[in-house]
Amino acid sequence: MKSIYIAGPYSNTTNAVVEQNVKNAAFVAEFYIRRGWAVFCPHTMTHLIDKWFNHDEKIKYEDWLQMDFYWLSKCDAIHLLPGWKDSKGASIEYMVAKALGLEIRGAA
Repeated sequence: MKSIYIAGPYSNTTNAVVEQNVKNAAFVAEFYIRRGWAVFCPHTMTHLIDKWFNHDEKIKYEDWLQMDFYWLSKCDAIHLLPGWKDSKGASIEYMVAKALGLEIRGAA
């Protein structure tokens, strides 16, 4: 089984945009799951933790990135969502994926 990491914009100044970003990522994750891929989608796997339990912001941006890098290093490929170039985190994830030699898919 191949594995893929979904990368794209997440945070923004409005909750509506964040929710749409999560939905966009979930849509792509579902596509790969139906085709037999093991998927890591940080949008869907961490969003509720951030929204419900991180009001004190003790889980910092760097903590999320460190966890993302761990999971990215376990994957065979990365799928870049539209708008990834405008996302600081997704741009960093892209650079890490390239350095790891992962297959690049999506809006490259």
